[in-house]
Amino acid sequence: MKFQIDHVAHGWALLAVRVPEIRALSGHRQSIGEMCECYSIAVLHLRKLQKQDSDSEYVVEYEKLISGIEEEVAYYLARFARKAG
Repeated sequence: MKFQIDHVAHGWALLAVRVPEIRALSGHRQSIGEMCECYSIAVLHLRKLQKQDSDSEYVVEYEKLISGIEEEVAYYLARFARKAG
């Protein structure tokens, strides 16, 4: 059974749980859509890798990638706060 996933919406939901402050950017969701999509794909692939081989060097790389995306979200949040404030 194959299904389609909206990676932008999925990534947004994952980030909203991981970085709740992102909800302040809901009006800018389109502008960070690509980042949300990348986050979704990275998280899903990391889960797949962890199921296959939890000691893989790729697991570490994907964990770093995910952390980097979360840091980028924090940057956008700070930038948005400066503009709003």
